[in-house]
Amino acid sequence: MKLIEWLKEDGKIQGVLRDLIVVVVVVGAISVISQLALGVWTPMVAVESGSMHPNMKIGDIIVIQGTSKSKITTWEEGNFSDYETFNNPGNVILYRPYGKDKLTILDQATHIVLRRPYPPDKATPIIHRAMRWVDEGEQMWDGGPVAPFSGYITKGDNNSDIDQNAGQTLGVIKKEYFQEELTKGNIVNLGNETYLDHNTGIPFIKKGDDIYAIWGINYLMPVREDWVIGTAKFRIPLVGYIRLLPNLIGQEIKDFFF
Repeated sequence: MKLIEWLKEDGKIQGVLRDLIVVVVVVGAISVISQLALGVWTPMVAVESGSMHPNMKIGDIIVIQGTSKSKITTWEEGNFSDYETFNNPGNVILYRPYGKDKLTILDQATHIVLRRPYPPDKATPIIHRAMRWVDEGEQMWDGGPVAPFSGYITKGDNNSDIDQNAGQTLGVIKKEYFQEELTKGNIVNLGNETYLDHNTGIPFIKKGDDIYAIWGINYLMPVREDWVIGTAKFRIPLVGYIRLLPNLIGQEIKDFFF
């Protein structure tokens, strides 16, 4: 009671604290409403690249509906049923590449201010179109390798290649390192001879007796259902630049001084 009475007093500190409480309550309320209506706590993402141009442009804010509240229609299915979103057949999905965790605001702040690298086991979610579904063992593209597990083949509307073919093999890794880190729990099994190294953020794929490190958007792996955050519903042009501005300013400062 004394705390409440103190907060009601006229003073600069009390005023600032009251404003902070209001902000927390409003943000919390928006998050709860978003979770109930859209199935996600944070329903909006800013477009950071041109891979979906012109249907989604850098600086756009995209409103996302969680997978629990929406059904994903692939490009193949949409092309057959005349279902379109963002000027093309099928749904655009937001997914975590290789199943990595999402970067937090703190991760981004320390990267800009302290010039620390992003945590290797985290990544910015990708917003690309779901082209088709493949089952485990099915070819991911004509003449391509088979899918190590079931999932979506994805592609940016402005990209020439699907995500699963946009990358490269970095080389064979030492089996001793792989086995040691796997035993420690630092390498996570994604399923059917595919792995993610939390130390380096590099995915591995096992072929025969060799283990290869790979690089790309989601190279040689479809997007598993549990990696999908949600589907894109509509865009708000340019507003996302407010979200991207700190990164742009930080990069300019870094380029100028370093």
